[in-house]
Amino acid sequence: MLYHHPNRVPSAAPVRRHIRRLVRRLASLCLSGAILGGAAACAFSGVSGVLADGGADSAPQTYLSASAAALDLTDAARKGGLDVSDIAEEALPSVVSITNISVQELRQYYGWFGFNGEWRTIQRETSSCGSGVIVARSASALYIVTNYHVIEGARTLSVGFADGAAAEAEVVGSDADLDLAVIKVGLSSLSADTRAAIAVAEFGDSSALKVGNQVVAIGNALGYGQSVTTGIVSAVERSVTTGTDDAGEPVTSTYIQTDAAINPGNSGGALLNMDGELVGINSAKVSSEEVEGMGYAIPGDQVRSVISAMIPASAFSGGTAV
Repeated sequence: MLYHHPNRVPSAAPVRRHIRRLVRRLASLCLSGAILGGAAACAFSGVSGVLADGGADSAPQTYLSASAAALDLTDAARKGGLDVSDIAEEALPSVVSITNISVQELRQYYGWFGFNGEWRTIQRETSSCGSGVIVARSASALYIVTNYHVIEGARTLSVGFADGAAAEAEVVGSDADLDLAVIKVGLSSLSADTRAAIAVAEFGDSSALKVGNQVVAIGNALGYGQSVTTGIVSAVERSVTTGTDDAGEPVTSTYIQTDAAINPGNSGGALLNMDGELVGINSAKVSSEEVEGMGYAIPGDQVRSVISAMIPASAFSGGTAV
């Protein structure tokens, strides 16, 4: 190494010796580079030959780097690759809104300034809204799964479809403890355009869901019409007590927990995986100022098991098999 001191000029001899050393070092480095480069060229050439293995006339090959191969980015291997907008476009024709017109009994007190009065029972018509999913179609009817609490006490049920058309429905069967029900709409009450606009949902394997999987919820939130929210699976096989039965005993069921927004009116709507398959029926949420993002859906496998006893087997020939 050369050192330069202020006000001192180095002699010429040390400079010439240093230059000679640098020349020898550069020559050595160039020779090493040539040897290593030749070895590397041989190595890469050999790998290419083994990978191609198709002779001189084989088509050009495309190779993935080790990192790209590890990510497995090919379309054939990609799972759940649909965009949320794609899922919504495919699933919305299978999700319906349900309006329940029922009669409630109310007790009111009648009296003159509070004296000599009496309690009377009056009836008042009320309406509530929910959602449902078309799961089967026969030659004469559509079969729709929803929550029991959506259709409970109904005097009249009205179903709204994706194209804006509406038709009356009737209850086929229900399970109050599991909060599931099946209703049907006669195809004769629907126009050709509406029949062409609807779709039958395809069930997925809800047992394959894992914590962290992305899901999409579709339903008639607040009765404004179908809306789409998305989130993740927060928990699977979550046991939740949602009420009591006729004997006053607590009713505990197993749910898929999600942080996708589940609002009033979403009950009975679809919970979908990222392949657009039905993996749950949205049923409940924790409503509290201290709690956010805790919604619950009945697992699709359980739904299939229950509704298979309510819907004729022939109805599944034109849609998804249960």
